Amino acid sequence: MSARMRRAPARRPLVVVATPAEVLANGDVGLLGAAERQRSTSLHDPADRAAYVAAHLLVRRCAAALSGRPVADLAVHQWCADCGTAGHGRPSIAGSPDVHISWAHSRGAVVAAASWHPVGVDVETFPPDGSVVGRFPGLAPAEQWQLRSVPDPSLLALRHWVRKECLVKAGAATLDQVDRIDLSRVVERHDRAGRSVGRYRGLRLVDWRDSTRRALVAVAGAGVPAVRSSTEPATAHRKGQCGVE
Repeated sequence: MSARMRRAPARRPLVVVATPAEVLANGDVGLLGAAERQRSTSLHDPADRAAYVAAHLLVRRCAAALSGRPVADLAVHQWCADCGTAGHGRPSIAGSPDVHISWAHSRGAVVAAASWHPVGVDVETFPPDGSVVGRFPGLAPAEQWQLRSVPDPSLLALRHWVRKECLVKAGAATLDQVDRIDLSRVVERHDRAGRSVGRYRGLRLVDWRDSTRRALVAVAGAGVPAVRSSTEPATAHRKGQCGVE
């Protein structure tokens, strides 16, 4: 990788996609807090545990690159406003209320983001047999109708689902409202990297296929994301910019 990344404009979320192995190869699990360690040990499947830990380490790298704070100083908190308990719900960085973070993990792929504005990310790996449609029930009637007229309904169903997950995490909707979100009429274009870019209620909605990790990734945020490599360490830059050396 190059010695220095280009700095990302303030409105662009910083996003990193990786495999759990890529993150854990250079990750310090000692950075996890007590609640995170307790949650990880409760996951009996090694693949699920690795993905969980990798996502929580990766989001720290994103937040460090965005804010300029050392990774070791970042504590990740989660608080559920519905039940009033910690350990799940909307995440945040302790002492940095202006830094918004999000992460997601699936077997074989993790994604994390940090931004000065609300942001949501999601990732889903492709099943071996391609059977996706039945796994994602939260489709609007117009979206269900749309699936009947496309060459690959499984892929479109997956795209709708990951983008809706992002919108929920970015605060544009709640989980019990996903079937009311209709993405069938979202106007899309493709950027230079081949990513699909649309807009929903003021948020940029971006998704793309990561062929290396056989996954579909989506981001909802204030701008088109700046996607970085998981192998690049974070260093400080002034607020509104991010980079590595």
